[in-house]
Amino acid sequence: MTIKRWILTAAVLGSGIVFLDSTVVNVALPRIGRELPRLFLGVLEGQSYVYSSYLLTLSSLLILAGAVNDFFGRKRTFLLGLLGFGATSALCGFATNMEMLVLFRVLQGATGALLVPGSLALLTANFAGEEQGRAFGVWAGASGATTILGPLVGGILVDTISWRAAFFINLPLVAIAAWATWVHVPESRDEHASRQFTDSSARGATLSATSFSRSACWLRWRFLFGCARPAIRSSRSSSSSPATSRSRTSRRC
Repeated sequence: MTIKRWILTAAVLGSGIVFLDSTVVNVALPRIGRELPRLFLGVLEGQSYVYSSYLLTLSSLLILAGAVNDFFGRKRTFLLGLLGFGATSALCGFATNMEMLVLFRVLQGATGALLVPGSLALLTANFAGEEQGRAFGVWAGASGATTILGPLVGGILVDTISWRAAFFINLPLVAIAAWATWVHVPESRDEHASRQFTDSSARGATLSATSFSRSACWLRWRFLFGCARPAIRSSRSSSSSPATSRSRTSRRC
């Protein structure tokens, strides 16, 4: 293959594993809730954190990650994101309890945030004209395909091997993308990003961290009080049942 095809392969694989992990783990959540021990999280709460913590971290750091790619170098940052995503995927696969898995999913989302804008930055820097349009089309199609195939792949892995295989499947894909990036992708950066990085990225990082913390607190509040409402309602209905039975018997008498 030519150098540009290797660049496109690295970009598609780098972003594809991020989108794949957003859906493939969703199928493994019931098995994770049954097999993985917990310290203080409930089953449903832990399952929700495993899924939502990855997406919250990923979405809140995308803007900052794009600025990091332009400032520190697109190849360097993309390669760092690949290595970090592979390491956190392995940690998720080796997690011994639910709380550790939630923590590693947060880190996995943070490293995945480097890959999505990084892959687009590689295509923008190395393709032009009609080639750039075709490259973006392939990237978009592959991203949609990995998102759609995630539940199918996750179901096969969970049923035939284990829920941990849903995380280990990322490792060979990361290895191929990292090799292609290291060998074939040239380094590039935005020369004007150094003057804009300090102010705009600091504000973006603050807003991203604030939105992530508020979302996490809201999710925690929803599970604590949302799960308590059915119990309160059931206790009220059980406590009110003797009174209603007495009223019915008195009316009959």
